[in-house]
Amino acid sequence: MQWHKGDLMENLKLIDEVIESEEVEEKREAFEITSLSGADWCFERLKGIKTNLEERKAYAEEEIKKYKEYIEAEEKKAADDIAYFEGLLRIYTDKRLEEDKDFKLKTAKGSASYGKVQKKWSYDEEVLLKDLEDKHLDEFIKIKKSIDKTKLKKDLNLVADNIVVDGNGEVVEGITITEFRNFNVKY
Repeated sequence: MQWHKGDLMENLKLIDEVIESEEVEEKREAFEITSLSGADWCFERLKGIKTNLEERKAYAEEEIKKYKEYIEAEEKKAADDIAYFEGLLRIYTDKRLEEDKDFKLKTAKGSASYGKVQKKWSYDEEVLLKDLEDKHLDEFIKIKKSIDKTKLKKDLNLVADNIVVDGNGEVVEGITITEFRNFNVKY
């Protein structure tokens, strides 16, 4: 792999950032916010961290994109080559099968042959389902059960800690309710 001056400079910059990050880790334990200016400083640091992360992600994604494009090109070239050589083997095998219906190509390097003729079933789900229903062949129809949670939630009431009752006042089992609150930081 060849290194360019820009790559070397970029790597050195990343090393400097890692060292700086480690120094910040050491200072972290000692820092405490005691004023609005301290809080502002934290918000500035958060913006900087987020910006830095976005830059690194963009750089990494660009590099990943280049490698993916390279791999895709190599895979396409390999697939084309494979199709070409398999085509040659198919033509040769077809010619030999005309002479001998039981022919199977087998050499020290590999083999090629046709498998048994198989039947593939294709289903038009909509037409088939309607036909099975019309003929009352329900044993061939699967019905998936699921809970309509939105509708259920509207009909339920929380009466005590994790005790839920329905509209008739009967306890409903299988529901656990936990409370949480999100902490939001905007900068």
